[in-house]
Amino acid sequence: MALKNIGILGGMFDPVHFGHLRTALAAQQDFNLDEVRLIPCHHPVHREEAEADARHRIAMLHRATKAEKKLVVDVRECMHPGPSYMIETLESLRTEYPNDRLFFLIGADAYNKLDSWKRWQDMFSLVHFIVITRPGWKIKPSSEVKKFCKKRMVSDFASLCASPYGNVLEYTFTPLMIASSEIRNLVKAKKSVRYLIPNTVLSYIKKFKLYS
Repeated sequence: MALKNIGILGGMFDPVHFGHLRTALAAQQDFNLDEVRLIPCHHPVHREEAEADARHRIAMLHRATKAEKKLVVDVRECMHPGPSYMIETLESLRTEYPNDRLFFLIGADAYNKLDSWKRWQDMFSLVHFIVITRPGWKIKPSSEVKKFCKKRMVSDFASLCASPYGNVLEYTFTPLMIASSEIRNLVKAKKSVRYLIPNTVLSYIKKFKLYS
């Protein structure tokens, strides 16, 4: 059986917006991934709790991705009662997909501070890293992350896949500059968020009076 290439994109998705979706779809297409798993965080460690309950964020994700079969909603973190640590999520995924290639999609800002994450070095024994940067930007990791990853950096996807895990690829991508906090603030101000989120998500927010 052929190996599957599986992308992993975590986030609060509070709410999910076109920036999240475009990033996931672009990576899926550019690297010909079999799927990208969107994993909503339940109890974040490095930021404030979500405003919307996990069940609402999951429901909005399902509605947003319904037409894209290769974007898969993965609720494993929301089934866990304690803090959401990515290392535990990746260990769970590796157990479920022992022989497939896993690619962790991570923004440059998060990657630069990776050494503040729980057991961050152990993550490299589970997945490859695809670090998302904007055109004209360079990743600027902390000295500890830079030193650890120096020999792991590769220049293309084929080189990334030469090992089962542990490599790092810089991925230059023009993101849609949309923030979930902006959407929440617009809803609170009773202003339109049309063209920032899918209509199905907008309808859900209105139905359940989220963020108001």
